[in-house]
Amino acid sequence: MKTKRLADLRRRMAVSVLSLAVLAFFIVYSQLYIVNFLLAGLVAVLVAVGVWEYLQLAKATGLEPAFALPIGVSVAFVVTFYLSVLWPFLSALPIIVLIFGAVLFFLFHFQKMPHAISHIAVEFFGVCYVAVPMSLILKIINYPVQGQWWIVYLIVVTKITDVAAYFAGRLAGKHYLAPVLSPKKTVEGAVAGFVFAVAASFAFYKFSPLKLSLVDALWMGLAIGILAQIGDLAESLLKRDADVKDSNTLPGLGGVLDMVDSLLLTTPIVYFYL
Repeated sequence: MKTKRLADLRRRMAVSVLSLAVLAFFIVYSQLYIVNFLLAGLVAVLVAVGVWEYLQLAKATGLEPAFALPIGVSVAFVVTFYLSVLWPFLSALPIIVLIFGAVLFFLFHFQKMPHAISHIAVEFFGVCYVAVPMSLILKIINYPVQGQWWIVYLIVVTKITDVAAYFAGRLAGKHYLAPVLSPKKTVEGAVAGFVFAVAASFAFYKFSPLKLSLVDALWMGLAIGILAQIGDLAESLLKRDADVKDSNTLPGLGGVLDMVDSLLLTTPIVYFYL
């Protein structure tokens, strides 16, 4: 049993290191047009897989949502959002995609009456839950002033919340935070994650070139530290409802939703701040 856990930990570590290397490449060279274009393509792929995982969770609860249509609308949103980043005069295009997508969901279910309300709600929420926040990453990294630093800030402060909460919970956790959703998460871990998020945000204010005031660093660290953990628990809620451990079976990763769950709620914080 211990050997299996150790092998799984090594596999996850190897995948994490590889993922960090790929992420670093895209951030460092994001100003090159071809790399920027490939980054948009990567986000579109992650969104497609993430929405597929979400729909699989919905299916596991007994629903029968459409798959191709929500995934297609989600990818179209990413593409049009990226185009609006490159050419601001197209800024209304992503909203048009959302509205047109909603119309398509209704049209699709004209021939599939049973549980139409539930299915339309589930399908449209999948677009809003995964595609919209993931697309905002493309705006942040292409922000005219220090976009690369802002994406680093978002990822570091979000992920340090997850890491601190995990290790503090394992080492000193005694009081369960949400035993029904995630039996391993503790109040002590949540507090540590929150504290480390604020500390990391303060460190960016103190030592990075970001144009970030002390007050903004503190309240953003506070908001990210809270929302990152809510995002994690939110995905746990979906998985528990579907009675699965991971959103997918990707080697060393679990699923795309497992990887980005906290970012889905923290990315809008940085986006709207900018």
